[in-house]
Parts: sequence; structure tokens; C-alpha cells
Amino acid sequence: MNPLIIEGKEKTPFFKLMPSGELSFGGTSIPEDAATFYFPIIDWFSDYYRTPGEETQIQISFKYLNSASSSMIHKIMHMLGRLQETGKTTISCQWYYELEDTDMLDFAKSMQDLAPEIKFTFQAKSD
Repeated sequence: MNPLIIEGKEKTPFFKLMPSGELSFGGTSIPEDAATFYFPIIDWFSDYYRTPGEETQIQISFKYLNSASSSMIHKIMHMLGRLQETGKTTISCQWYYELEDTDMLDFAKSMQDLAPEIKFTFQAKSD
């Protein structure tokens, strides 16, 4: 399994997905076609599901997600929640959000509700 590294751009987020279990992604996600943009990412997570690292550490730091992107992140977190249930890996997620962005914090907490087996921590940042 190969790493998947996608550079963030003005309308698309960055992804750094390492087979060892170090996963980070974030930025702004308003792609023209979210399904097309996220397809290789979902595909990578499908492969990772089969052979995950012993520990999976996720760092997320979105500034903005449109509704189509939110749906894709929902799919990823659902998949990770199911992976945690298998016992193949231990998953922790550090979710960073802008100090004033209560909408992003609410979204992050909804992902925690979706995957309660994952250990979530939320960190406000101000920059």
C-alpha cells in the first residue's frame, strides 16, 4: 500500500495518508465535483481498512467544508468507525478548528457521535 499525498489548493484540501497510520487532512474543501475529487481518497481508505497500521492517528484541520465535502468526510469517518470496531487498529483523532468557528466544532462533534469508538480530542486554534 502506497502513501497518498494531495497538495491543498484554493478549493481543495490537503491529504497526507500514510500506510503506517499517520493520517492528516484539512484546509478548504469546495471542489467543483466532490465525488470525483474524493474518489481516490475513499479508495485509499478502503485499502487501508484491509491492512491498517497498528495505531491510526488522525489530525484534521478544516477551515471550510461545503455540503458535498461534508458528506465525503462523513463517509470517511463512518469507515474509520467501522475499522475501529474490528479491533485491527486503535484510532485517535485530533480535530483542530478555528476558535470562533462553532459550526466546524459542531460538525466535528457530529463525527464523534458517528464513530464513538474513536478517541476524539478537539483543539481550538487562533491564527
